[in-house]
Amino acid sequence: MSQTGYWRLAITPLSPVHLGTGQDYEPTNYVIDDGTLYAFDGVAALEALPATERERLGRMVGGRPTPDMLRQVQRFFYDNRDILIAVSGHQVRVTRTVEAFYGERVGRIVQHEHGGGQVQNKLEIERTAYNPPTGQAILPGSGLKGAMRTALLNAVNNGHRLPQDLERDRRANQKLQERLFQYHMGHLENDPMRLVRIADASLTEPDSFATQLQFAVNRKKDPVRRGDQEIASQAEQQGLYQLLECLPPMQPRAFEGGLSIQGTDGVESPKLPSLRFRLGELAIACNTFYRPILDAELDLLLRRGFLEAQWAGALTHLMDGSVGQALREGRAWLLRVGRHSGAESVTLNGVRRIKIMKGRGEAPDFLDHAKTLWLASDERLAQRNLLPFGWLLVEPWQERGDLTPWPETGYDAGASAWRLGVRKRQIGLAGQLRQARQREEARSKAEEEAAAVEAARLARRESMSPEELAVDKIRGLLERDRAAGRKEAGGELANALVSALKEAEKGWSGPACIQLADLALEVYGFIGWPGSKKKKERKALIETVRGRAS
Repeated sequence: MSQTGYWRLAITPLSPVHLGTGQDYEPTNYVIDDGTLYAFDGVAALEALPATERERLGRMVGGRPTPDMLRQVQRFFYDNRDILIAVSGHQVRVTRTVEAFYGERVGRIVQHEHGGGQVQNKLEIERTAYNPPTGQAILPGSGLKGAMRTALLNAVNNGHRLPQDLERDRRANQKLQERLFQYHMGHLENDPMRLVRIADASLTEPDSFATQLQFAVNRKKDPVRRGDQEIASQAEQQGLYQLLECLPPMQPRAFEGGLSIQGTDGVESPKLPSLRFRLGELAIACNTFYRPILDAELDLLLRRGFLEAQWAGALTHLMDGSVGQALREGRAWLLRVGRHSGAESVTLNGVRRIKIMKGRGEAPDFLDHAKTLWLASDERLAQRNLLPFGWLLVEPWQERGDLTPWPETGYDAGASAWRLGVRKRQIGLAGQLRQARQREEARSKAEEEAAAVEAARLARRESMSPEELAVDKIRGLLERDRAAGRKEAGGELANALVSALKEAEKGWSGPACIQLADLALEVYGFIGWPGSKKKKERKALIETVRGRAS
């Protein structure tokens, strides 16, 4: 394999990885249900909600923002989750314990201050890096390059201590990098990493991949006891944790990126770095730096009983087989990236000086190792089945044959089955949403048509004479009774008709008389004529009214 040029990078997260973006899933733009976080866009959510629910939400948020308002809005979205799931554009896997944690808190107060004040539970979840147009997870090239840079700096430093003249310098980190890589801040073109370019790594099979939510929990590396009781770390005592969206472990070559190393053979220029790295040197530097950290961490986690056994077995199988062979031969390398990678993974051997906070009022210690570590967990209080954060396996290739067959580990992420279940549920709920929209549209159309008819009737009534208004009133009563199937010979309709006929007999004239006479025949045809004597009187009255038209 050539030492300069371009390579594709097959990248496998070996453990949970969170590369933060500074963005969170807010509890007002996601719901969790049935093992899944469903994120949704605010505009799509508003369009999907029925008008009555949009109005209710508008009333909730119309006042001054308060903790109670936030709780109400959280609960509102959770109660409407079937609609929001149907329009969700991005989903994340959630364990049952994380889902229970969410269910206990959404829209509720979960604790109180000593003075009785309420503490709002906001349920933000830190999102891992993603491609904005697709929403799919990525491994940013800047994060990968930063981890490679650390390993190369460590290789050049070769375990030496921080020079004395930099020990109290606030810019010691930057100045040490300049010395090791033989460049100055004013001449970044001489930084050897300028010749190394790393592209963002994207998913190779998005349909069979899923990010997952994990708690980040803090645990002591070595037990400290007071009598028979083990003392928890300060973070653990204070109940500190984070909810992080993570790349899941052990999905083989889930990401593909790109690496280019610019060749400079035969080229000399003051604008070129004097120190230059080749692919083999990069692989050796990364494995020399990160492999001992991984091995030490695994030993510690096993000794403390923290480690998840299935994951540990799968990793051991990889390292004992073809993956381990590729690492030894420089055909692959390890990286540690992202949140909670550990202080040892981002500082140089020999230079490392980690600040260890002690009790209140006590001066901190400075050591070459951290005393606690953050681990990925399905549960906040777990002491078992924990995993380290941030480990990646990177395999460069130019021809597919450069990659060794991936060994069978028996570690199943289960993402494909989960995605199938999510898709089926969304399709079903989307169908229900369409039907609900059709019903709402039909109801709205009927209401609009009825309103138009009523408006036309009212407009028509404004131009009517008193006689025509009386006729219109009787017609309205007839339509009402017909719709209800009501036929009452002595009811409101019959009485109103007789009253109008008697008034018309005395003083009406013009077309209204014919309209009333015709309507009277229609009414009696519906409700039935009275007895023969009265029927004769009513018919005579109707004809008298009709005769007044001329």
